[in-house]
Amino acid sequence: MNIKQIKHFFKNDYHRLVLMTGGKTTPLDLTNKSRLGYYQNVFNVVSITIAEMENTPRHPYKKIIVERFINHNRLQDLEPLIGYRHSATCKKINEALVCFATELQRQQIKYNFYPLIEFE
Repeated sequence: MNIKQIKHFFKNDYHRLVLMTGGKTTPLDLTNKSRLGYYQNVFNVVSITIAEMENTPRHPYKKIIVERFINHNRLQDLEPLIGYRHSATCKKINEALVCFATELQRQQIKYNFYPLIEFE
């Protein structure tokens, strides 16, 4: 998994998806072949993926993704939220990104969402 590509997705593409779809999740409609329908489905699958991520004190992946990449909190603000020091927080961020990419692929296969969004 390329962590830089996943970070790029959250830095650029995720917020474009929010703007295009209005930030509202709807039921997946795989029969809608329009461009907006595709992007709505991408946003829905990403939202489902984030909701399904583990959020325990040992693996605070969901909290990391939401606070760091969606709410744009600084690293210094994230450290007390998850209860780790700086170096451990950086490692947990990378783990959360890999976990997100793995879970995203699993959700896409589960819902038969093609073409797959992949981070090589």
